[in-house]
Amino acid sequence: MRSPTGRLVAGVLFTLVVIAAYAAYTLNSVRRMREVQAGTIDQNRKGALQLIRIQGDLNALALAMRDMLDNLDGYPLTAWSGQFDRIHGNLDDAIRVESTLSGAGRDPRQTAYLLSSFSQFWDAVEHMTKLAQSRQEREARELIRESLLPRQEALSALTARLLVRNNEAEQRAAQEILEIYDGIERNAYWFLALSVAMVLAVGITVIRSNRALFDQVTELSNQRRELARQLIATQEATLRAISRDLHDEFGQILTAVGAMLKRADRLAPAEFKEQVRETSTVVQEALEKIRGLSQSLQPVILEEQGLAAAIEWYVSVFQRQNGIIVRYQSPESLPDVEPSAAIHVFRILQEALNNVARHTRVREVTVQLQNGPAGLVLAVQDAGGGIPVSFKPGIGLAGMRERAALVGGKLDIGTAPPSGTRIALTLPLAAAPRGGADA
Repeated sequence: MRSPTGRLVAGVLFTLVVIAAYAAYTLNSVRRMREVQAGTIDQNRKGALQLIRIQGDLNALALAMRDMLDNLDGYPLTAWSGQFDRIHGNLDDAIRVESTLSGAGRDPRQTAYLLSSFSQFWDAVEHMTKLAQSRQEREARELIRESLLPRQEALSALTARLLVRNNEAEQRAAQEILEIYDGIERNAYWFLALSVAMVLAVGITVIRSNRALFDQVTELSNQRRELARQLIATQEATLRAISRDLHDEFGQILTAVGAMLKRADRLAPAEFKEQVRETSTVVQEALEKIRGLSQSLQPVILEEQGLAAAIEWYVSVFQRQNGIIVRYQSPESLPDVEPSAAIHVFRILQEALNNVARHTRVREVTVQLQNGPAGLVLAVQDAGGGIPVSFKPGIGLAGMRERAALVGGKLDIGTAPPSGTRIALTLPLAAAPRGGADA
């Protein structure tokens, strides 16, 4: 099966590129909005305030000039000089600030025309003041009526047009910001759709790859389990053949040797009788060991009397051979266990007790056989040091797990309080064995 790593890496890289592109686009859009907001709208609003300030001063000039023409109080025209100077200074400041705020958004010719118009207006005001100071008030009033008032109206109209253009520029800026918002929103939906599509594509790829991988693992697991079943079956067949050879061949040979030694004991001279008897004892002990080994390799008692009797027999043999006291607890009645499953239970018991003898220094071990709600339970518990942290399961434990799986059971290995190890096999008696030792 091809590895999905390349496709997944390509998908991740593509996703990162899309995210980076969208992030760059969003940041650039935000920067543009900030520039439009600060560079156009805010400046236009500040410039509009200055234009309104200019209009206010122009209106004040118009009122002052009308008062000068009406002259209801009888003041000389020079009496308004202070007011004109104050408005002049205020207008110059407003025009200077407004010129800096208009920036590149206005035609330079418009600014130049505005400054030129105000310069001409103040030149005419200065001429009017000189006429008033030389007591030519009639000529001065005529200059106000024919020159200054029309110039003031023209300046007011020019300021109003600049205000209108400022408002139009502000509306255009607001429309541009709205378009930027729309673009960000539209691209956010596209990005979301693309992200969902990428997630779905990557998810489907991972799911398909995992499914293919799990199918392959399942197939390998089934093959391994079948191989384990065949190996265990081969092992049982080999043990049965060895047991039969030991019993039939070596047992008969030793039995014949024992019979010949008995005859030799009767016929041998007195000085050789003791040696013949010692040899006969050695042969008899060897015969007993071969019979015990034959029973351990292939317990006939398991086939003839069942699992409970075989366990009880092996417990006594183990206790005698290893010098470890075995506390055996069994129920009064035990349901029948299929021979194909009973041999696996017996082998698990053998391996568990052999592990106690090999890996612990205990003087006592407990074996429990009981009927539980989940089925038949066989437990072997010792009071040793427990399972070390660096423990790695070996072939023996692997074989025990395989045998438990073959009979549809469950093998639990854990620490028994306060210390020690407990190995428990749970065999559901209602479940049919998955494989047999005789296969």
